[in-house]
Amino acid sequence: MARKTDEQVAAEIAALKELQPLLPQRARQAVDAALKVLEGDLSHDSVYEMFEEGSEEFEDAFAARLWRDGASGSEALSVLYRELI
Repeated sequence: MARKTDEQVAAEIAALKELQPLLPQRARQAVDAALKVLEGDLSHDSVYEMFEEGSEEFEDAFAARLWRDGASGSEALSVLYRELI
């Protein structure tokens, strides 16, 4: 599992920000959570502290953290959210 480079994270942040206004409300909230994780370079513990465990927002934040940390088989987050348009 190779952690994403700063350039990959920056590109993903830009893609998510571009995509966000086009998404339905729930998906925009998911992108907000993902952006908090990516922009803040939140740790595993920080995700647990910042988001209520078991909530949809927590799941979205945790997915962003896994992506950033290079979870195997993880597509870019923006690709997954783009499917909701």
